Amino acid sequence: MNEDFIHYLWKHKLYNAGSYATDSGEPLEIIHPGLPNTDAGPDFFNAKVKIGDTLWAGNIEIHLKASDWIKHNHNKDKAYDNVILHVVTENDMQVSTTKGRIIPAWQMPIPGSLFDRYRALNHSSNSIPCAGKVNNLNPLAFYSWLERMAVEKLQDKVQQIEQIYRSYNSDWDEVLYVMLTRNFGYGINSQPFEQLARLTPWRTVLKNRDDVLRLEALFLGQAGLLSPTKDDDAYTQKLRSEYLLLKTKYGLSAVEAHQWKFLRLRPSNFPSIRLAQLASLFHQKHISLQNLLSAQSAKELGNMLSVSTSDYWITHYRPGTASFPKSKNLGKQSCELLIINTLIPLTFAYGQLRDDAQLKDKAISWLEAIKPEKNSIIDSWNRMNMRSYNAMQTQALIHLTRKYCHHKRCLHCRIGHLLIASS
Repeated sequence: MNEDFIHYLWKHKLYNAGSYATDSGEPLEIIHPGLPNTDAGPDFFNAKVKIGDTLWAGNIEIHLKASDWIKHNHNKDKAYDNVILHVVTENDMQVSTTKGRIIPAWQMPIPGSLFDRYRALNHSSNSIPCAGKVNNLNPLAFYSWLERMAVEKLQDKVQQIEQIYRSYNSDWDEVLYVMLTRNFGYGINSQPFEQLARLTPWRTVLKNRDDVLRLEALFLGQAGLLSPTKDDDAYTQKLRSEYLLLKTKYGLSAVEAHQWKFLRLRPSNFPSIRLAQLASLFHQKHISLQNLLSAQSAKELGNMLSVSTSDYWITHYRPGTASFPKSKNLGKQSCELLIINTLIPLTFAYGQLRDDAQLKDKAISWLEAIKPEKNSIIDSWNRMNMRSYNAMQTQALIHLTRKYCHHKRCLHCRIGHLLIASS
């Protein structure tokens, strides 16, 4: 038993039905449980209860034991002077406010069946605690919750984007550049890609975007991937020479090369290839917030990102190391991941910060138009026959799994609530 569970029962009025009385024997009627307080102070605000013939409006404090009131020093804290009812599971003592007013206590009757269902979820060894149960739910309830999760994930992104926006003097194009570059790392190399973007100002990229070789030299040099080796060829030497000029001209400092991860990556995902693709993107396409916001479809976003590398990379995965010829175009799946993780969140964030509901709706409609993602999390839900039909739903499942399931936050999840509260 824990206080979170008692909070949950109180909030949803799931305690045993019947006639209630306070510790002093006065009849108790719970009219409204109040609003949860996520900050310091009592657990619920603006509750309404009737004790005897008196209607009370105020705050509710919840503890497992009544003596926790003293243990937490609430008897010395004026913030708790407006508590009208102390809800407990064990009433082991009488408590009072800083002014000496006795707080009425109510020992909540807990339904054993609800606790058993909660305990089964909370003690589950499965990474998704409700595995084996969730497919018994009404599909409408499940997919409605996914819509909520998709928006919540975008809301989380808004906070991250706002921080970047403030750190770059409200320049949205720079925000787009930093986010896009970071996501070219596709998770495993995201950190060094972001560091590279922060060490290489957007204005420097803009000044050199007319020449793809210079952009390749800029990005590969800033990544620390142009150090001399025995495999140097003429093109690599030219890249290094160009980078040294750029480094001196703009006073640049590079990412330390050891931060890049190549191990267990497919050669087409090597950082060197991703950097060459990034150089081609900024050379071939006019990437800007204005162009992003004017796009009308997810397909148009894909066209914005679809690029091929310069010819050198057809026969190379690393500078100076030749390989069998193979196109190094940015693939459709890679483009979709960049749209999902960069372009859509940025559009949603811009819409929210500018109070533009149409932009937010457009961002969500783009998610709905993209095919579902494929990864281990989505595979887990598929095995439970809880299938997703678009990227909005897969993004929701990723958020639900990472933010709720992995942390056993079943009491805060609509799916968990339905499973626990079901009779």
